[in-house]
Amino acid sequence: MAINDRTEQEEDLPRRRGPGRAAQHGYPAFLPHCAAAAVGSIPHVDPARGLELVLRYTPEIPTWPQLPRRDLREGFYAQFLEGLPGLELDREAERLWVGDPDPDEFERFNEALEADDLEAFAISEEAAATLPLLLRSLEQSSPPFVKGQVTGPISLALGVTFADRRALLHDPTYREIIGALVSRKARWQEGLFLQAAPASLPLIVFDEPFLTQLGSAFVSMPEDVALPLLEECLTAVECLRGVHVCGGTDWERVAQLPLDLLNFDAAGHMEAILANREAVAAFVAEGGLLMWGIVPTDESALTLDPAALGARVRAAAAELAAAGSLSLEQVLAASFVSPACGTGTLTIEVAEACFRRTAETSAWLRASV
Repeated sequence: MAINDRTEQEEDLPRRRGPGRAAQHGYPAFLPHCAAAAVGSIPHVDPARGLELVLRYTPEIPTWPQLPRRDLREGFYAQFLEGLPGLELDREAERLWVGDPDPDEFERFNEALEADDLEAFAISEEAAATLPLLLRSLEQSSPPFVKGQVTGPISLALGVTFADRRALLHDPTYREIIGALVSRKARWQEGLFLQAAPASLPLIVFDEPFLTQLGSAFVSMPEDVALPLLEECLTAVECLRGVHVCGGTDWERVAQLPLDLLNFDAAGHMEAILANREAVAAFVAEGGLLMWGIVPTDESALTLDPAALGARVRAAAAELAAAGSLSLEQVLAASFVSPACGTGTLTIEVAEACFRRTAETSAWLRASV
């Protein structure tokens, strides 16, 4: 089924959620119909080669791949911390932390916030080498979707610490700064996509691996602090907004956030989604989208049968449909497929196999509808 073909059943699918507030920009309500998508990082160091991989296998929702092996500034945390007052980056030791900021840094940060100067929160080419290449490619194409990403505020605030190893989340001032920083970097990307691809639906995905610890006694992550921080960032953008969690989490709680898309590890943690099937089915019934991370990000991708992967998605989608007032076709129409997580730590051979299997699984699922 083509991405823009809509069935009679699909026309009945409520659109109260997706495409979020994107309707304010006059966008059509595209549905993905199991389109292949990428998560984020890849092991390549050549930006042109990395983007070519993404464009080849995920043409309906291209993204700018992150290249952590090219430069430490493209790392999971560093990439979205440019402009953070007090940031210290030791490239030789490959570590970062927050030291004692110069008062001028706070002043510049606050002035940019007050002026709502999104360019002050731009992600530099040194930290995102493929982003300008993607923007140029969008001038020659018109994909249904275009995807950007940020490291989510919960994971940034828990994963980045002061010199004394205290997480930023537990400092009220820096917690507020992280929320403001992530919000503006997401909005800055949204603006780029609106300009470069005005006919495409922008999607900004917030990468939140620390949500696997939601409710855990082992990580100090008070929900009444962490989840409002994420909600603040989600509501800052007007386009489609999603969250990626590379593991299990309380998907019922996550699905209550102002989201348009859930990107989950279906390869290793399908049970977490199915344990919350009623909540996830309700999310889809309200117009929410799913991104099934069904391709494992390990060497098994070299030999896996895409039909077997597609059959797993189809079986789980049927369970979601049965849990709500949906058909299997409606769930699949609202679905993307992707690797389970980023592939930046893999070999190039395995990473490219993950992308190839994702595209093959997408084709199998579309043929099965």
